[in-house]
Amino acid sequence: MPAAILIVEDEMLLAMDLEDILVGAGYTVIGSAVDMHQAVAIAERFGNGIDAAIMDVNLANGTNGVETAGLLRQGWNIPSLFVSANIDEKMRARASQWNPIGFVGKPYSEREMLNALKAAFA
Repeated sequence: MPAAILIVEDEMLLAMDLEDILVGAGYTVIGSAVDMHQAVAIAERFGNGIDAAIMDVNLANGTNGVETAGLLRQGWNIPSLFVSANIDEKMRARASQWNPIGFVGKPYSEREMLNALKAAFA
């Protein structure tokens, strides 16, 4: 059974491109969210059916990916793969408390993204 992924990305074109990459690689995309509120709503609906979230750090409506990852991990034990152009040591330290799958910098290649997920589910 393919892993089910939640995309949390506020840039619609990036989210659509990422969904194409994931589906093409055999993953199931449960949904896409642009902010913390949408991500939590999707988790409330599919929580136990979500294997991981691909999480941008800067989200829409003043929310951020580190806090969102914390809510998903605490509420439904959903791990996050952080994907951002803003990965620095301070952000890594804050995000690490939620035991993430890993970190991928933007811009990323299809190979980078799929290798990070493959390693997480190995």
